Amino acid sequence: MKGFILVAHGSRRAAANDEIAAFARSLAEGMDDKFAVIGHGFWELAEPSLEQAIDNQVSSGASDIRLFPYFLARGKHVVTDLPSVLEQKREQYPEVTITLLPHLGALPGFADWLGRQL
Repeated sequence: MKGFILVAHGSRRAAANDEIAAFARSLAEGMDDKFAVIGHGFWELAEPSLEQAIDNQVSSGASDIRLFPYFLARGKHVVTDLPSVLEQKREQYPEVTITLLPHLGALPGFADWLGRQL
């Protein structure tokens, strides 16, 4: 079973975290059943944490999880922190494939799309 996790930074403002949760739900509606389990996680300041989000998906039966970093740039979280957590979770769940997708700012055509929207 395939899983998808949208991971964002997290905020002290609950409304910002609620916005991410709502965005993850909207993504689920537009993915046409590509993923059986869709969720979100936060790097810090909010829950569920990325670790909790992965654990939740595994307990729901996901055996192939794709992680999408909702970050614009290749900062420390994208380059170091997220891969470190994925390495730990891969060791914890050797039977589960966990793939780190390109971050938002690295998606092909993103700059062109944004330019058209603006």
